[in-house]
Amino acid sequence: MKIGDFVHIGANTVVEAATIGNCVEIGKNCIIGKFTIIKDCARVADNTVIPPNTVIPALASFSGAPGQFVDDLPESTQELMEAQAKGYYTRFQVIEQ
Repeated sequence: MKIGDFVHIGANTVVEAATIGNCVEIGKNCIIGKFTIIKDCARVADNTVIPPNTVIPALASFSGAPGQFVDDLPESTQELMEAQAKGYYTRFQVIEQ
């Protein structure tokens, strides 16, 4: 399995994907089937079940059981996801006093 940079995987999610690109958000309580490929800047909504061998294209939002395409994401998704991830991880940095 290969997981890119700035990827957020929600709680209670099972991932058996082959590849997850950069700037991907996977919601909570999802199941990502075997050999799934998730391209850059994609979003999988909460409680979504992605069947095995699915390819999720870049800048796409998937939802449902089975997961289906629901919407295109804006081209600014990469910058938004990077900022969100950096903000999240700054809470875990050591603060020297």
